[in-house]
Amino acid sequence: MSTQWPVWYILGRCFLGWRRLTTIRLNEVEKIAAESPPNAGTVEGPAGRKWNYGWVVIGAFMAIDSMVHAMMFSLGVLLPPISEEMGMSLSQTGWLGSFNWMVPALLSIPFASLLARYRPKRLVAVSTLVGVPLVFLQGWAPNYWILLAARIAFMAITLARIPARPHLVRQWFPASRITLVNSILTVGIGAAAATVIFVTGDLIEALNGWRNTFYLFGGLSALTFLGWMVLGRENPHPVTDVASEAREPFPIKALVRYKALWLLGMGITGDMLCFGAMETLWPKFALQEGIVSLEQASYCLGLTYYGFMIGCMVGGVISDKIGRRKPLLWIPGFFLPPLTLGILFANSFPLLGVLWFLWGLSEVYFPIIYTIPYELPRIKTSELAVATAFVGSMFTAGASIGPIMAGYVAQAFGSLQLGLGVTCVFPFLLVVAGLLIPETGPAARREETASRQE
Repeated sequence: MSTQWPVWYILGRCFLGWRRLTTIRLNEVEKIAAESPPNAGTVEGPAGRKWNYGWVVIGAFMAIDSMVHAMMFSLGVLLPPISEEMGMSLSQTGWLGSFNWMVPALLSIPFASLLARYRPKRLVAVSTLVGVPLVFLQGWAPNYWILLAARIAFMAITLARIPARPHLVRQWFPASRITLVNSILTVGIGAAAATVIFVTGDLIEALNGWRNTFYLFGGLSALTFLGWMVLGRENPHPVTDVASEAREPFPIKALVRYKALWLLGMGITGDMLCFGAMETLWPKFALQEGIVSLEQASYCLGLTYYGFMIGCMVGGVISDKIGRRKPLLWIPGFFLPPLTLGILFANSFPLLGVLWFLWGLSEVYFPIIYTIPYELPRIKTSELAVATAFVGSMFTAGASIGPIMAGYVAQAFGSLQLGLGVTCVFPFLLVVAGLLIPETGPAARREETASRQE
């Protein structure tokens, strides 16, 4: 225990520094809000050109969100050495991987409903500040149960940032920019996650174990917190006047009003069930079969996220170009099942790298699932926070079910390959969702307006 005191001392000093810093920054923001003209969302750059400060805010938010996602997605690479050191069973490994996703699945919606009324900057700051020591605790954990508890607590507290996202986006950006903002957020998160996952295997070796890798993640998370306190800001003159909206006492009712959310959730859950199983347990399968090394497995997963980045940006551009959302949902559902089977039966590292990259490239629908809630008719910002949380919870629900299902099938039949193969049919639910969900894109709105005029 004594070795941990310097970490807590440093964190305490950082907190005291943060208190001084935030006092200064809050006074500055209040002064700006009082003196700012109606176009306060813009900043004058070189040659007198104006640009939206919202991009800086979204960048600082993206740094925090990226670290959380990177720690979620890198768990699959960290699990083999953790499991070996702690003597975890296959089912314990599956449960640890599942709680990584199950906590957001269970708590995202209640947290969004309760916290949507609070200021977004404060939500992001508190969730990040409390989350930092929990990252260090995961690295220190002497046994499986403390590691599991620290992981659950970390995943729970970082959920408080989720309701802040739609508030910040609506404050700083008009409706015509929503798909672009969501594409950039998704690409940025994918880039950070890809980089961390790509080097996690090397980090474990270079830092002499998985524990020091967690300590590094904790230090990086602390830096993102400081960045948010310096750069994060709310728009004193928001693009969408959230304050004038009629207050919705029960924003969770949005899940009853908008059936499209449930169709979205069905498709997302199916895809993520397969992905969660593969991302968590495929490295263990590949190592057991001697197909790749731990570092090569890390590279494969990293290539997935580089493909994901390209797919998300291309998907957002295509969707805006054609003015429709539905095709970007159902088309990937046809490609993902055969790609999964290809990965499970491939036996060479170059082929696996190509297949994992194509898997990520097929996830073109991600910006779309976060854009559709913004386009639902007459949705309030507090309801949008719940809708966004619902999309995220379905994402994590599928990813949490996948490792459990695959783990138990593998134990029952003695084949991890079979356990993972069972999950490959579920991405086809994207096809079902994409065909049934109402079109919300600009083309559909133009067609609706034209029909009314006739």
